[in-house]
Amino acid sequence: MAVSLGCVQAAEAVAATADVAAPGRAVSDPDLEHGPTRLELLDLPALDDSLDAAPLLLIAAAGSSPGWRSAIVEASFDGGASFVSLGRTAPPAVMGAALGVLEPAQAALLDTVSMIEVELLHEDMWLAGALDTALVSGANLALLGNELIQFGVAEALGENRFRLSRLLRGRRGTEWAMSEHATGERFVLLDPATVKSFETPVSALGGSVELLATGLGDAEDPVSVSDIVHGRSVRPPAPVHLSAYREAGGDIRFAWVRRSRIGWAWTSGGDVPLG
Repeated sequence: MAVSLGCVQAAEAVAATADVAAPGRAVSDPDLEHGPTRLELLDLPALDDSLDAAPLLLIAAAGSSPGWRSAIVEASFDGGASFVSLGRTAPPAVMGAALGVLEPAQAALLDTVSMIEVELLHEDMWLAGALDTALVSGANLALLGNELIQFGVAEALGENRFRLSRLLRGRRGTEWAMSEHATGERFVLLDPATVKSFETPVSALGGSVELLATGLGDAEDPVSVSDIVHGRSVRPPAPVHLSAYREAGGDIRFAWVRRSRIGWAWTSGGDVPLG
């Protein structure tokens, strides 16, 4: 563990010139408390045009403090008897709660009448509006309760509150959730970079799933959420345009138009794939 240094005289004595040293800089990131984890388990229709063979669930997580970064997540499909690790959460999602009740509306065109106020978890979270062309391309997709919505206008009200309007409602077949809104229900902005997906076995359909999240602020009391695996990513949406008429013989004939899990874009000249 010794170093031996041998010195040899140079041919000519040359004055040594020292290099200029860099003084460095102070770290500008604030030292913020991590805080407890807020965890949401999302059972949603597929958010793209991929056909899933097994139910796909999403995890959104954040903290009540801007210092929150991530948490370790585990899942159980047997009532908590055993857990499997799902790794770390995605980066913090923009999430919060509704301050009012969003009334039902039509889902075919822009809803320019309804509006809803939401309160985000902390002051570093922000919502911005989007042009109609961006909404058509899928911008500002969010989950309010169990309804998928898009918003074109986000008005900052202060104290982490925003008023959302110019809405697209019941996205991807979630019109059924329009009548289930309640004050305080969850709001999650669905950014692909801030949600973590995991596939569940087909045998889990109809059963329960429990998630445990442990972050720096949850060491003594992990956060737990649970729900039924509805399998909305693999279930076709409800049919539309139901009609019934009586035939000459007295029978009643029913008709409807079925909807697909994929092909939500209005493509001119092309049929919607059955999916």
